[in-house]
Amino acid sequence: MKTVLRSILILALLGVCFWLYTLFFPSAEKAVLKRITSLAATATIARGENPLSRANKVSNLIGYFATDAEIAYDVNGVGARTLSGRDEIREAAAGGFVGLASLTVHFQDATVRVGPDRQNAEVSCTANVSVNGEENSGIQELHFTLRKMEGEWLITHAETVKTLR
Repeated sequence: MKTVLRSILILALLGVCFWLYTLFFPSAEKAVLKRITSLAATATIARGENPLSRANKVSNLIGYFATDAEIAYDVNGVGARTLSGRDEIREAAAGGFVGLASLTVHFQDATVRVGPDRQNAEVSCTANVSVNGEENSGIQELHFTLRKMEGEWLITHAETVKTLR
């Protein structure tokens, strides 16, 4: 009876250890997905959010990008543009955050592909954006390239993907 109880206790302890390990050391895929989800939350601005909070969000948003990051987008009604480096990304984000009453960003259907070296990853997803409270103001397919630098996944390239209309 004691050996059965000890065996059950050891198995339960091993299960808890495994769960804690996966909690504190998630797979690269989960870490990248968590990073992209966090980016969407950081880019979201509530209606009536004060200017200081918006400025803080811009600073936090920049932390998701590598210093040499590049964003290339081509959105109907907005046009095509390429932003190179954190400074240009910061300026564009600050201008956008000031000019909008509210912005809601969700990344859906994200697929993560981590490279064999576990230091590079690609994410494809659909961005669902609501501007100033208008539902589905924009739905756009996106592609991100991330690199693990100093233990953190940073975006090195982001671009919109042209789809059939």
